[in-house]
Amino acid sequence: MNARAIAFGDYGGWFDQRFGAAPLVRYPTFKSSIGLFLQHLGDRPDGVIVETGTQRMADDWGAGCSTTVFGETLETFNAGRLWTVDLSPENLATSQQCTQHVANRIEYVCSDSIAFLKQFDRPVDFLYLDSLDWWDDPQLQRESQAHQLAEIKAIWAKLRPNCVILLDDNGLPGGGKARLTKQFLADQGWTCVLDYHQSLWISETIVF
Repeated sequence: MNARAIAFGDYGGWFDQRFGAAPLVRYPTFKSSIGLFLQHLGDRPDGVIVETGTQRMADDWGAGCSTTVFGETLETFNAGRLWTVDLSPENLATSQQCTQHVANRIEYVCSDSIAFLKQFDRPVDFLYLDSLDWWDDPQLQRESQAHQLAEIKAIWAKLRPNCVILLDDNGLPGGGKARLTKQFLADQGWTCVLDYHQSLWISETIVF
């Protein structure tokens, strides 16, 4: 394990000092997925994180504040850049304001996420899918699941072999946003590391 991953992952280390328990139900999966990302990255300074659905409010930990978490991680550990994509210019403006202290690490993209992922031209080290809100409506839930599945298929050819994939809004009725995407990943031979409010996947096979 490299020094960056150790500094990040240690109990009471940077992540705990900076965010504490603020990520709430996302704490175990945020910390585990970012730790895996840094471990796989080694000493490379050119890691690529892509997230669909940007941060829409300051300190809205109920929604995750993922753009802040990823941006500050990349800045602190000199680990690369984040592309955050959202269909709403208003959401992106808010995200940019919330993360202006690490904006040098972030590309803010106003686009349909599927269209963006199809044309993205860099190898991806960490993929975070959290676009199209989940509502208490069966039709909208099906649309959300289908949208996330289309996202993973759109970016599939750009994922590095050791890419980390994190799916938000998993532990919800009907399987949440991640139901179809999880089946797709399982069919491709990927391994689910944690399945909680978020679902964390890697391409390696884990043997205990």
